[in-house]
Amino acid sequence: MKVTPHALRQALIRNPRAGGAEVCRLLNGINRSTLMRLVEQMAGEVIRRGGSRRTRYALRRPLRGRNDSLPLYRVDAAGDGHVVGALDLTYPEGSALTFSEPFAWPLDHEGTMRDGWFEGLPYPLLDMRPQGFLGRNFAHLYGQSLEVAENIDDWTDDDVVHVLATLGHDQSGDLILGERAYQRHLDKRCDWESRLIATNQIAAVYPEQAELAMAKGVAGSSAAGEFPKFTAMRELDGEPVSVIVKFSGAEASAAVRRWSDLLVCEHLALEALSSELGIHAARSAIFHHAGRTFLEVIRFDRRSAHGRLAVCTLSSVNGALLGKAGASWPATARALHQNGWLPAEAVGQVTLIWWFGRLIANTDMHEGNLSFHPGLVLAPVYDMLPMRYAPHRGGEVPPQTYEPALPLPTESLEWRRAAMAAVSYWTRCAADTRISKGFQAICAENAVILRRVLE
Repeated sequence: MKVTPHALRQALIRNPRAGGAEVCRLLNGINRSTLMRLVEQMAGEVIRRGGSRRTRYALRRPLRGRNDSLPLYRVDAAGDGHVVGALDLTYPEGSALTFSEPFAWPLDHEGTMRDGWFEGLPYPLLDMRPQGFLGRNFAHLYGQSLEVAENIDDWTDDDVVHVLATLGHDQSGDLILGERAYQRHLDKRCDWESRLIATNQIAAVYPEQAELAMAKGVAGSSAAGEFPKFTAMRELDGEPVSVIVKFSGAEASAAVRRWSDLLVCEHLALEALSSELGIHAARSAIFHHAGRTFLEVIRFDRRSAHGRLAVCTLSSVNGALLGKAGASWPATARALHQNGWLPAEAVGQVTLIWWFGRLIANTDMHEGNLSFHPGLVLAPVYDMLPMRYAPHRGGEVPPQTYEPALPLPTESLEWRRAAMAAVSYWTRCAADTRISKGFQAICAENAVILRRVLE
């Protein structure tokens, strides 16, 4: 009996990513040559990945009526573009990636990723989706024209791919998906000098950008986080640098005063990680203009006017390779090392960062707040601040008790190093006049408490 393309289509609907031998069996025992002829007749409707006995087949899942592959581009540190692969969506879910150059990130030991198969999207793309404050602004501005939900939590993988392939030209990291998004990237390169903020313009431009971000929603990169922020390019030491700027409110309330304090504390935490522990942290600066406090953080995924560097969060790496939900940063780092993905020295660094964060009362150390460069080299630390003291959603600023976390015996060396750094940190915060007197007193008390625990 003659086997038709319809029969192959139905077989792959019922058995996605089936191997060649299995597909032949499902189609009444046809041979490989017949299978190849069927695949060719279906004009790209069937996706094939893997070599020899590892070959698997799946149906292509159209993206809003389109069946063509989406090119995946990489922008290097010099600003030059490269084609690194092509992405196809598969039925009923997941994706397949063709590699044009070596993949920059670890792939699973079982080999499905090595053959290009991913259960969802290739995991470095997950960090590119619009998230947090900027993501909500993006959805507010473009959701209707892109025909996606205004609530970014309701987006499917197909929605994310559609958004990235249309307007994803300035996302975190070095990747751009799709020709339309890459063309927007090229268009933006042409007028970058007009967007460059000189140092003497900060006092006027940063308050304007903050007002715009709050009033209308300014969509920048996909930098995650709930703190109000905007992205910009400014001149620093005669060179263009890309920055993320967090900002406080402008009114004279207790909640706004506390957020202002915490922005200064974040700046000091990044300095302390570098000076006290030798941990590479994002470079930052504090500005006070128009009643607001601004924390400017230089982006470590950008170089000069056009260059980019690859980054991937611990959240995406863990989800793709381990799936250790709820584990601490050190536990996840140890698991990555045991599987041969993370260098041993990075485990110690992650542990120090983790303990320092806990000892400065950072209660928001989720896995999206730790990132890597390729080779799982730790990226500079960011979003490190004493979030225990953040105002509640209703604007209340209740008193908090500082109780330093204590280590297991096997963790005592890292804990002690981190604790000494945290004492220095609290002491610096207590002496910094950019912080309100009330919170300076809290910091001074915390330094005393932790010093007693160390004795």
